[in-house]
Amino acid sequence: MGGGKVKVPGGGDLHHKALSVAVEAVLASLDAHASGRADDGASGATARSEPATCPEPEPGSALDTLCSCFGLSPFERDVLVLAAAAELDSTTASRCAAACGDPARPYPTFSLALACLDDAHWSALAPVGPLRRWRLLELDDREGTVALTASRIRVDERILHFLVGVDYLDVRLHGLLNRIAPQAEALPAAHERTVREVSESWAAAELDALPHVELVGADRQTRWEIAAAAARESGLTLYTVSAEDLPTDPGERDRLARLWQREAVLLPAALLVELNDGSSVSLGEAPSGLSARDTSAAVDALTGGLAVPVVLSADDPRPATARARAARVTVPALSAEEQLDVWTGALGDLPEVTELGLRGLVAQFSLPAHVIRSAATSVRRTSGSGDGGGDATQLAWRAGLVEARMALDELGRRVEPRAGWDDLVVAERQRATLREIVAHVRRRATVHQEWGFESVLRRGLGVTALFAGGSGTGKTLAAEVMAGELGVDLFVIDLSQVVSKYIGETEKNLRRVFDAAERGGALLLFDEADSLFGKRSEVKDSHDRYANLEVSYLLMRMEAYRGLAVLTTNMKKALDNAFMRRIRFVVDFPFPSVPERAEIWRRVIPDRTPTQGLDPERLAQLTVAGGSIRNIALAGAFLAAEEGSPVRMQHMLAAARTEYLKLERSLTPSEVDGWV
Repeated sequence: MGGGKVKVPGGGDLHHKALSVAVEAVLASLDAHASGRADDGASGATARSEPATCPEPEPGSALDTLCSCFGLSPFERDVLVLAAAAELDSTTASRCAAACGDPARPYPTFSLALACLDDAHWSALAPVGPLRRWRLLELDDREGTVALTASRIRVDERILHFLVGVDYLDVRLHGLLNRIAPQAEALPAAHERTVREVSESWAAAELDALPHVELVGADRQTRWEIAAAAARESGLTLYTVSAEDLPTDPGERDRLARLWQREAVLLPAALLVELNDGSSVSLGEAPSGLSARDTSAAVDALTGGLAVPVVLSADDPRPATARARAARVTVPALSAEEQLDVWTGALGDLPEVTELGLRGLVAQFSLPAHVIRSAATSVRRTSGSGDGGGDATQLAWRAGLVEARMALDELGRRVEPRAGWDDLVVAERQRATLREIVAHVRRRATVHQEWGFESVLRRGLGVTALFAGGSGTGKTLAAEVMAGELGVDLFVIDLSQVVSKYIGETEKNLRRVFDAAERGGALLLFDEADSLFGKRSEVKDSHDRYANLEVSYLLMRMEAYRGLAVLTTNMKKALDNAFMRRIRFVVDFPFPSVPERAEIWRRVIPDRTPTQGLDPERLAQLTVAGGSIRNIALAGAFLAAEEGSPVRMQHMLAAARTEYLKLERSLTPSEVDGWV
């Protein structure tokens, strides 16, 4: 019945040889059973012949690995080999039919295995047994129409390829999991220590504990780099999945867990579950999709039984009530010296890069290592192109700005500073205060670190300011001038969009803003502060309590912010004293006087603009703030351009009428007396 030696197609390596020997032995057992049936056929009895002895698989072969990892008994191993033989040896069908005595059943079944193979035991058929629990085998019919023992058994395709030495990620996981390759560049020393913490936590897991690590802090890319390095150090490949992509159906989730645990053993690999997917909703929007509680439950359900290395990656630690127990590892922020080392290594021997210039970069930008490398690549590319654009240090500064603003662009309105001190018309007292604020930011490192003031300051080291005044009085323009003086971006954050009716969402929105801004020390201008601040009343209900928590959280982050944070309000008197004490600078922007309005009119019209008979003193009779003056000047210029004539008082009169309509006011005769 059997014919010669079995040769598994595909090659002659260790895996093929071990599988060929096992297939040959299993098929020989079928032949022996078929021979026994033939010999006793005349008597009508079926005597079980002595089956062939299947040798132990060659150590290190795929078959040996599979048996060891999934704890297969000799019988379970032989059942698996029998199912594989149906795919690899063309004589298997006829030999199965002969062994069971039924030409209509030319395929492997549990009934055939129990009858033909040595050391048979019924528990191998159970759904909780390794063959079916880990989906090493599949049953053709589980709808109840065919008996369990009579159902055809097939080897899972992924397992079949593994047995012959072809390794890959199961196609059923494609689209859900992504492989993360470790970085070629060395990680900073602080992060190398974190890598060792993660790998040692995996290795030190007790028999009754799971090799799970909760990796928190830093940004997502940094956590992934650390996890990938830890996986490499442990001899593993790292794959990631977003918590939001996990199945919500318990059955699907269980199948995914089993499938991944099998893959983790076969590859071998570690799984990183990202709890912060980086696609958060815009500020002010309601949370969408699964709630945080549902997502956490899905993560716990998936990972709770995984006895393979897992990383739970998140911005912040999970609540203590989370079911899954994991060793917590916090990613430390890079020190100034470590950032300096990354900049130095990434820029290499680029000319015109001095240590002083790099220290200035580090003082201004607090960037993750991967962002520094990206910025340095941009600098080297620009510097090597011969296009000029400044020395390498200036290029690095601009590259740092570009990299830092990426995280903030979706959270606020970025204003590239163009205005200078000459564009700002304020009283000398206010101007002096604004320059003092700039000095506090610019010389912070000298005073705090070099002179030691950070050791005696009880509150945070951030520079905070409140700009109080009506609309159009120059608050945003002043912030733009200061940002330009400091060489940073200005980001205008509308607090009315940050404040959320959902409990806890306001703090999350604020945290996103400050975490993103920390990278580049941008000047943060929180507009419409009145939507969050005011006379904080006594706590009468949970809403009041959470409102006060939101105020306290914002003040805390402002005080700790390494850049300049400015709040604007047009209701200064509504702010309580406790709040005012925590603001370092308060600058009033009063409604401009007539001489100040005349000066604004002189500065708002460019020198190149053709004019005829414009009188700033008469224009200053309009009782509007600087913002409205700019609107009127621009609108009047367009009216003149449309006529093809110089800008005259009559154009400004028409533009003023339009602006007053917008303000829901009426022009008085005294305001336009003598204009035309």
